[in-house]
Amino acid sequence: MSGKLTWPRIQFALFLSSLLVFFACSSSDRGHSEQALLWKAPQEANHRLNPFQDEASVEAGRALYQVYCWSCHGESGMGDGAAGSAMGSIPANFHTQEFLSQTDGAIFWKISQGRSVMPSFEEVLSEQERWQVTAYIRKLGEGMAETLAASPISLREDVGIQHYLKVAARAVRIFYQPEADALWYATFEGEVYKIDRSQKPLRTEKVVSAADHGINRLQGATMHGNTLFLAGNIRVNDNKGTTGWMMRVELDPSGNHQVSKVFSTVEYGTTSTPFDHGWSAVRVSPDGRFLFVVSGSRTDHGEVQDNKGAYPNSRNEPLTAAIFRFPIDARDLVLPNDLEKLRNAGYLYAEGIRNAYDIDFDGDGNLFAVVNSGDYDQSEDMFWVREEHHYGFPWVMGGLETPQQFADWHPDPEKDPFLNTSAAAWPHDFYNDPDFPKRPEGVVFTPGMQNFGPDAVKYRDRKTGEIRDAFMEGKSISSFTAHSSPLGLNFDRDRRLADPYTGNAFTLRYTKGTKSSLMQPFTNNGEDLLQLRVTFDPEVSNFRLETWRIAEGFSQPVDAVLVKNELYVIEYGGRQRGGNIWTVVFPKK
Repeated sequence: MSGKLTWPRIQFALFLSSLLVFFACSSSDRGHSEQALLWKAPQEANHRLNPFQDEASVEAGRALYQVYCWSCHGESGMGDGAAGSAMGSIPANFHTQEFLSQTDGAIFWKISQGRSVMPSFEEVLSEQERWQVTAYIRKLGEGMAETLAASPISLREDVGIQHYLKVAARAVRIFYQPEADALWYATFEGEVYKIDRSQKPLRTEKVVSAADHGINRLQGATMHGNTLFLAGNIRVNDNKGTTGWMMRVELDPSGNHQVSKVFSTVEYGTTSTPFDHGWSAVRVSPDGRFLFVVSGSRTDHGEVQDNKGAYPNSRNEPLTAAIFRFPIDARDLVLPNDLEKLRNAGYLYAEGIRNAYDIDFDGDGNLFAVVNSGDYDQSEDMFWVREEHHYGFPWVMGGLETPQQFADWHPDPEKDPFLNTSAAAWPHDFYNDPDFPKRPEGVVFTPGMQNFGPDAVKYRDRKTGEIRDAFMEGKSISSFTAHSSPLGLNFDRDRRLADPYTGNAFTLRYTKGTKSSLMQPFTNNGEDLLQLRVTFDPEVSNFRLETWRIAEGFSQPVDAVLVKNELYVIEYGGRQRGGNIWTVVFPKK
């Protein structure tokens, strides 16, 4: 099981990333089962009996599972957590016969030892806690401890929430086509569905799939007129490398859709970690002339990720951790993995952005991005994105300098409270990095937007390591509580909403504190909807934020789209069971 609940940043990636961040698995379920059989516990471990199997132990194991395991293995233990999608193999499904045929001693041993991207929990959880988790996932696999997501609830009297529709599993994007008054959504596997809002009862129609457009790791989707734009990755070099793709699908009512390529990239290294975020968010500029697309980082904080030696010394690549811009009619571009060539061609719009799993324009045409930081306890940014600006990654995230760049820093959780030993980067020794690259000379980093609260502004004090509340102290942070994984950014561009929402923005937090070993020290909140009041501050030549929680109780919310006064929130929905679309109804003018 995973020790990092916010791997999707999404990631997705994660996400989220993310997003998603945001948010890619290369092996099939059968392949995973074969791999699982190769991971055998020693005989002495097989014969150990679980001394903690009473009801109280199972309940204690459930609580631990929600913090350390849920994001990769899923709420129901099917290996379908969104964070698991970023890994090189599928997380264990506790319902399979291969898993259930193991002894409790073997399960306990695997939890203790870890393997590959799954860290060892021997130093993270006590022996009793590891037995309690063993008891819980045994019950979960036998179908006796299923956890069901409750309906989200509004935290405002003037905001309502309604269930809209059940959707397919692993949904990652939702968007709107005004010409047809239709909602569309896309899944990670590349399927794209249409929902005609005028049709009662509502019916979902699958319009295209990965077989039509070729992208089998889809994380970005939008529509302009009658044309779909889809972005994602395709693995190459025996799954050791990747290429980024954007495809155009011009829809035809008869089903004879015209498919063409906007761009593909040259090959560059993927990773065997949850930090390989890939190509994701796509937006069309307000004037309809350009496509903006995000490429997330392939690392947590700029460390070497060579995919077991396949791509020696690879850290970040010119094709990653950036936002790109292309003419909307571009076709068959081939993007080089060369910074100067990308700049000179006019494709590289902004760089130094770790994982902006979502972007959106405000009513004045300004572009904004919500960004996932890494495993270190840095806050998560929202950026006002401008051409040729550099936003600091990997040297700065959340307004905090990455410590690896300083020769006198040595990774030690006893001395540095920003290091979390249950995070993926720690047990894999990604912080021990004496060759971390120096800052680029002559480059000024553009800071994130300061958030003055009252919500989502918990932070860790740099001197004491204590968790503080910036709003209670009359301070601000850049921009959201660490490990929140902000996704689903939407502006009320047409100012259709009534006060106090007029012209405001909204974003989802994918992570929930009670389900995340990284976010839990800061807050129990998350999986919620935030209202963002975005105002320009001339003193700092940047925008600033005020943030309020207005709804909570979503289950893995990955994206949203605002249609008039209704915000449609879509949930990831795991690998098998599917998620939901919820309608958040705001008062309108």
